[in-house]
Amino acid sequence: MQTFTEQDRPLTAGSESTSDSTLFPILQNNRIGYINRTGQLIIAPQFTKDEATNFRVLSAVTARGSSQGMIPVKTAGSWAYMDNYGTIVTETVFEAAGTFHQGLAPVMIGGKWGYTDTTGKLKINPQFDDAGVFNEGFAAVKKDNKWGFVNVSGDWLVEPQFDDLTGRRWSGVDTQTGHGHFSGGFCGAKVGDKWGYIDRTGTFVILPKYEDAQSFFEGLAAVKLEGKWGFIDESGAIAINPQFEDVGGFGSKLAPVRRDEGWAFIDASGSCVAGAQFEDADSFYEGFAAVKLGNKWGYLDSSGQYAITPRFDEAGDFENGLAPVRMGNEWGYIDTKGMYVWSPTS
Repeated sequence: MQTFTEQDRPLTAGSESTSDSTLFPILQNNRIGYINRTGQLIIAPQFTKDEATNFRVLSAVTARGSSQGMIPVKTAGSWAYMDNYGTIVTETVFEAAGTFHQGLAPVMIGGKWGYTDTTGKLKINPQFDDAGVFNEGFAAVKKDNKWGFVNVSGDWLVEPQFDDLTGRRWSGVDTQTGHGHFSGGFCGAKVGDKWGYIDRTGTFVILPKYEDAQSFFEGLAAVKLEGKWGFIDESGAIAINPQFEDVGGFGSKLAPVRRDEGWAFIDASGSCVAGAQFEDADSFYEGFAAVKLGNKWGYLDSSGQYAITPRFDEAGDFENGLAPVRMGNEWGYIDTKGMYVWSPTS
C-alpha cells in the first residue's frame, strides 16, 4: 500500500469539515499556494516546501485543517497557522505544528509537544515526547516512552502504559507515521510484543495476543496471527480467518487484501469482490479506492468497477471531492469524474 504505516483515515465522528471552506495545497516553482474546491487560486504560492514533505500528507493535513480555518504553514524556518484567507493568525511560532481538530492542535516548542487553541494560545503546556490529534475528546500522547491519552485540559484519561497504539493518522505535515486514536470505541494497544484492544478507560477488552493489529472500521479490525492477516469483530471473535499477506481497513463495506498473486477487495464475509489483479491498493475513502495496475494508479468505485482508469504515477485519497494525483514530478487535483480541477504543477 502507498502508505507509511497503518493507512491514514480521515476524521469521522465530530468532523467539522465542509466542502465549501476546504482549501487544497498546490505547488508552483516549489512554493505552496492554495486553491478551493473548484480550482480557483485563493492564496498565491509563497510558503516553503521542504524536500522531505510528502505531498499526499500535505494535502490531507491542509484539507482537514482548513475546515477549522487553521492551516499549518512553514515560513522562515518555523511553523504558524494561517486562516482560509491567507492571514497568519497565531503570534507564536512553533518548531512543528499539527492538524486542528476539536479546537486544538499539537505543536512543538523546545523539543516537546503540547496543544494550542485557535488563537495560538497554549492550552496544554509542551511536555510530551509525541502527540496526536484530538478525537472523541481523547488525544494520544507519548511520555517516558509510553503511550496514554489526555483530555482537552491535559488531564490523563488513560495513564501512559502502552508501547504502541493503532489508529495511526497523519497529524502534521512532517509527521508521516501518525498517532493512535479511538475508533468505534476501541483502540489497539501494544504491551511487550503483543497487541490487544482497550476501551476508553484503558482496560483491555480484547486481550493482547496478536502479532500486529489495526483499527476497527465498519465493525471489523485487521489482526495478524502466525504471520497472516485476518479480521476480528468487536467481540474479539474471528470474522475472516487469517490468510492474507497484507490488508487495509474496511470502507464502503470493502477492504483491500493482498495474497501472493496481488491485491484484491473483499466484503465483510471474506468473499472476493474485485479480483487479485492489482499491484497495490488503498482503502476506500468517500466511495473511491486508489488502485495500481500496469504501474499506474486509478480509482475503483464501491461496486469494484473502475471509476477512473489507471493513468497517474501516484494517487491520494479523496477529501471533500478532490484527490491529489502525480504525473512525473508534478501534482494536480482531479474530481470524482477524473477531470482535472488543477492541472499538475511543481
